[in-house]
Amino acid sequence: MNEPNRPARFVNYVRLTGHGRGELRADALAIAAAGLRAADPAAALERALRLDGDRLVVGGRPIAGLDRRMDAGDTVADLAGRRVLLVGAGKATIGMAAVLERLIGPRFTDAAVVVKRGQAASLAQPLSHIEVLEASHPVPDESSLAGGLRLLSVARKAQPGDLLIGLVTGGSSALAVAPAGGLSLADKIETNRLLLSCGADIVSINNVRKHLSAIKGGLLARAFFEAAGGAPAAGATVPSPAPVGCEILNFTVSDVVGDPLDYITDLTVGDRSTWAMAQETCDRFGLWDKLPAAVAERLRRAEPAAETPKELPATRTWIVADAAGMFAAAAGEAQRLGYAPRLLGLDWQNEARESGSALARLIRVAPPRTCLLAGGENTVTLGPAAPPHGKSGPGPAGGPSQEAALAAALALDGAGAPAAVLCLDSDGTDGPTDAAGGLVDDLSVWAARAAGLDVPAALAAHTSHNALTSLGDLVVTGPTSTNVNDLKIALRS
Repeated sequence: MNEPNRPARFVNYVRLTGHGRGELRADALAIAAAGLRAADPAAALERALRLDGDRLVVGGRPIAGLDRRMDAGDTVADLAGRRVLLVGAGKATIGMAAVLERLIGPRFTDAAVVVKRGQAASLAQPLSHIEVLEASHPVPDESSLAGGLRLLSVARKAQPGDLLIGLVTGGSSALAVAPAGGLSLADKIETNRLLLSCGADIVSINNVRKHLSAIKGGLLARAFFEAAGGAPAAGATVPSPAPVGCEILNFTVSDVVGDPLDYITDLTVGDRSTWAMAQETCDRFGLWDKLPAAVAERLRRAEPAAETPKELPATRTWIVADAAGMFAAAAGEAQRLGYAPRLLGLDWQNEARESGSALARLIRVAPPRTCLLAGGENTVTLGPAAPPHGKSGPGPAGGPSQEAALAAALALDGAGAPAAVLCLDSDGTDGPTDAAGGLVDDLSVWAARAAGLDVPAALAAHTSHNALTSLGDLVVTGPTSTNVNDLKIALRS
């Protein structure tokens, strides 16, 4: 066991590696820790930014719009005599906010970020120039409404010549909520619960969310430009000129396969989703009769004037951390430990149970000292009788990474050779739980039987969290301050 290289990231490391295939488990955690370090957005942003007098210099190549045009060379934003605003929301936002606080904090005219409840405590010291609000995830609540309205208030303070900095990452859809006209917070909460439990992928979910909001789908950016004296027309494919001197600089982290900007940082970039796409999600997952009446009526009405802006003027975006970097670092660590790494892809987006089982089957037949890596965002479809994740009471407990791990344990049973599978949500919180995922091996189901635990029944009831806890296989990291794709690691020795 690689105890000298024990990664501090894992709160319950001793328990995770103290049973079953201890050496494989330790190696899996070391590989995951290397990947998480590479996906640290605060460190990446620190490397990308510098202050040269009154000039904020951004290195790297920004993405200029939905067509992913790339600008060459450094970008310079002149801060001299200029008002600077900041809005942020998401699970990977807090560290980036701290970087900007240190760099240009006193220059902010108004600044606010909304993070997941408990994340503010991860800061070495409180921010004095950026307001930090905490809210609920994955299901919004009153604090999410307060966060969304606070961001809207910052954007509406814009004047000609202002610079807006956006820090919007995964999780912002629940953390910052501002219902569109005619909708209530209760409508948004119930719709969110339905979307999270119907089996839809994150892109389909956001196609609906964007059309029920006053800030999503680029509408927060539109509010900024409107307040400063101009805005692109609703749904326009060609942006109108920005108010003189106004611009938006976005820094984000990609947690969606393919890095589509309008699905990873959708408050302050142009949006490709349409009313028709939102309606298609409701058709495909049979949501119409379950949606709140006001939500269904708005989606069916699909007013063209309320369409999201397709392009925004004077807006540039940098993806400072993504899954590709995380997996490259994980592969490098696997190789250092003596494994032959193989990336299966970053687009594993099917049911969590299917992903976990498939990964386990592949590692069972792989050559010795193989490390299989896979990324993506899995879903969990709950049966009609099951309450949604996060509801109080004896209902389902777990998340996609935990369910994938438990399914992998079942598929590894009787493998005949030592093997382990780690399924991890890179932000440290899988679903509505305080766990990041699960770490299992080919002995896990044997241990479950000895303890009287029925793994197939736990999978059917979606109680993976309880099952993994009983087995000592629940992975706990606490908030990681990043949020890229989920990380799956399978090892064979």
